[in-house]
This record gives sequence, structure tokens and C-alpha cells, in this order.
Amino acid sequence: MIKELSKESHRGLSDPFLNKIRLMNGVVFALLLLCGLIWMPSLFTLGIALGGVIVLINFHLLYRILKKAFIPDHLASPKSVIIKYYLRLLGTGLILYLLIARRLVDPLGLIVGLSVVVINLTLLGFYEMKKILFKEAG
Repeated sequence: MIKELSKESHRGLSDPFLNKIRLMNGVVFALLLLCGLIWMPSLFTLGIALGGVIVLINFHLLYRILKKAFIPDHLASPKSVIIKYYLRLLGTGLILYLLIARRLVDPLGLIVGLSVVVINLTLLGFYEMKKILFKEAG
């Protein structure tokens, strides 16, 4: 029974809250990008776009690394998880350095784009807290 559940969860049955986070990441990214397209200069908007894509790819890669690390029958060694984490971080740092050093994007727009997941998690945290508070009050 446990092996069947672990195989099902490995194949694609995922946590509804994680699905909500993924969906809302896309919504927050789209809203920031739309605002950038309407009100901001093109380099700023490009910064939002590239920062958002970078952070969403990073979020997905981190999810995959951790998901593979905790497969019940094939637990990954902590060393391999840490190496993958640092390689991902190094790659991200290199990409950000090139974007900023070559002045391909506005750094503030890049920061806004890189904040997509943080903004989303903050909004979802407030929403979940509101649900709990109003549930207790009612």
C-alpha cells in the first residue's frame, strides 16, 4: 500500500496547496508584467520578464530536486542535493551578473521580477491567515 502511494505521488499527484502556489505564481507574474508593459519603460519591463522567468524556473528546479530527494525507495544523498542546490544558485548568479553587468535590463525591474514568488507567498500567507482568523471568529 505504501509503495503504491509513493509511486502515485511520484507520478504526478501533487499537493493542492502547491498547485495553488504554482497557479498564483503565474498570475502574480502576469500582473507585474502587464503593469510593466503599460506604465514602465521597456528595459524595466524586460527586467520584470527575465527576473520572473528566472525565479519561476528556479522554483520549479528546486521543487524537482527536493521531490527526487525524498522518493521513499530512492532517497538521494544530502551531498547530491546540496551540490545541485549550489549549482543552481551559481547558474542563477551568473545569469543575473551578465544581465546587470551588460546593462541588458533595468536592475530594479529585475528585482521586481525576481520577487514574484516572494510576493505570491506573502499574499497566500495573508489569505490563509485570513481564512483561519475568520473561521475562528465565526
